[in-house]
Amino acid sequence: MIYEVIVSTLNADGSPNWAPMGLKESEGRYFLCPYKSSHTYRNLLRFGYFVANITDDILSFCLSALDDPDLQCRQAQKIAGFVYVDVCSWIEFEACEVSEETDRGSFLCSVLYYGIGHPFKGYNRAKCSIMELLIAATRYQFYKKSFFDRCISEAKIIVEKTGGEREMEALAVIDNYLKGVFS
Repeated sequence: MIYEVIVSTLNADGSPNWAPMGLKESEGRYFLCPYKSSHTYRNLLRFGYFVANITDDILSFCLSALDDPDLQCRQAQKIAGFVYVDVCSWIEFEACEVSEETDRGSFLCSVLYYGIGHPFKGYNRAKCSIMELLIAATRYQFYKKSFFDRCISEAKIIVEKTGGEREMEALAVIDNYLKGVFS
């Protein structure tokens, strides 16, 4: 199972680095597999700790994937790290072992603390469509502009029908990002 979370690690200067990632769980064990070229990978090698922020705020996913946001945060409980303030829950991890056999590092992780934020409000079709669009946008080099034109049009219909202000703003963030990429 892969859970979409926003990972926070510490940069060299102690500031938070935010990155949406898939946190893998298999037989009760957790793995995080960031690209070796990423800040997350370097930060994990440097400090060895991270927070998996579990949130239903799709805008924070978009901002942390496509920009370097200054998300509101608070200090983690058991590690030197940060928790996004709008979490449903969070897990503080230690990256115990790393395998570096591919272009990604694979960190075996140990749970140090599990915290609860606000209640999960339920699934929303707008958030789901934006998440899929966001993942494709982070891999834009594999797609043509026409693919994104169609996806944006379809997502707008779903967002207008089932979303709110945060979803509208998230879709605009992706749309503006892709306009910049393909201009």
